[in-house]
Amino acid sequence: MDAVISYLTNAFTLSFVVTSMFGFGLGLTVRQIVEPLKNVRLVLAALVANFVVMPGMAFALTRLLPLDQDLQIGLLLLGSAAGAALTLKATQICRGNLLLSVSIVTLLVVATVIYLPLVLPLLIPGVEVDPVAVALPLIMQILVPLAAGLFMHARYDEEAAMTRPLMNDISNISLALLIIVNLANVGEVLSLVGTGAIIAILIMIATGLGAGYLLSSSLPQIRRTFAMATAHRNYAAAFVIAGGSFGERRAVFLLLLTASLISMLVILLVAGEFRRRVEAADTAELEVAPGVPEVQEGERAGS
Repeated sequence: MDAVISYLTNAFTLSFVVTSMFGFGLGLTVRQIVEPLKNVRLVLAALVANFVVMPGMAFALTRLLPLDQDLQIGLLLLGSAAGAALTLKATQICRGNLLLSVSIVTLLVVATVIYLPLVLPLLIPGVEVDPVAVALPLIMQILVPLAAGLFMHARYDEEAAMTRPLMNDISNISLALLIIVNLANVGEVLSLVGTGAIIAILIMIATGLGAGYLLSSSLPQIRRTFAMATAHRNYAAAFVIAGGSFGERRAVFLLLLTASLISMLVILLVAGEFRRRVEAADTAELEVAPGVPEVQEGERAGS
């Protein structure tokens, strides 16, 4: 049964990631992706939040909480891998800046490929990270579909416009099935209750939301985008390293599996709350505007 769930999880994750990136590429140009990255402040904010704050918090938690060694390793992997495709869906839900989100995810994926082989041996003594093993899945699953979408949009814009809704539908269905399948792992998640792992995961998610929101910009839309990009970690990269260097340590996988499930649910709920507040603010503005003439009429009557 575990093998079936693992297979389905991998299949739906691959479908979601590939169709999401290909679909976004179908509606964008290279210039649109590169343009937001010319803002040096935002680039530095993304790098600091994802590769300084998050790994730093993970390291601190391994010292502050009574976690087993394998759980510590899983937490450090969690904190060090950035650039998740689910960020794009969460950004859509919270009404963030989708174009900026694509640019940041692309940046973080490239940075993760460079960062992990250099930093993980320092955080986890004795671990060896194969750069090719980390880079290849990320390139094939995220960068290649994005590049293919960009190419199709540039050369065959009408076909790209027709294909994009289909990719969005497949992406949404894949995400829904991914959530449903992962609910089957609730039993394993509950086995970590009392170990300190659940608390650590929730602290990491809260840290990501807070760091992304506070370090990015004064503009609410950009803050929401960065919060999503920082809170959701790159579990694909983390699982690749876990499989290559810690294949015999089940607890490492279990922490990452638990974190991916909790993160997916929490971040989508937070994105939904952000959206609700944005819509409430928009509704309030619309309600206030019609009242202005009435006040003016009252003022005229009183005068």
